[in-house]
Amino acid sequence: MDERRRYKRFPVQLITRYLEDDKDEWKECAVTNISREGMGIGVYSREKIHMNSILQLEIVFPKKNEPIGVTGTLKWIRKLKGDSEFNFVGGVNVIAIDPEDKWALLDYAYEDWSRKENETT
Repeated sequence: MDERRRYKRFPVQLITRYLEDDKDEWKECAVTNISREGMGIGVYSREKIHMNSILQLEIVFPKKNEPIGVTGTLKWIRKLKGDSEFNFVGGVNVIAIDPEDKWALLDYAYEDWSRKENETT
């Protein structure tokens, strides 16, 4: 598959919950990576989220008392085989996020990635 991303994704592991645009029940997931325009998610669910669904995300962020709210479109999703933690992984294109929250998330992810890179060199 050709790489079409314009921005580097930084790995993170943030507890999150999501709400699909046509549902009324929040479900657990995790943000697994983040970039300037999107994020990867891991979902533990028996039912697949439909592509192009609008998702409301609430991300538990260690540096804030309140969750960070994000609205995004699910651009792709894939079922995992043999993964004990998640049943699906997907990519979300961010539509709306408070600019300060966006930069806080990116700084957090970059600092963690940079620290780990320096530990291996």
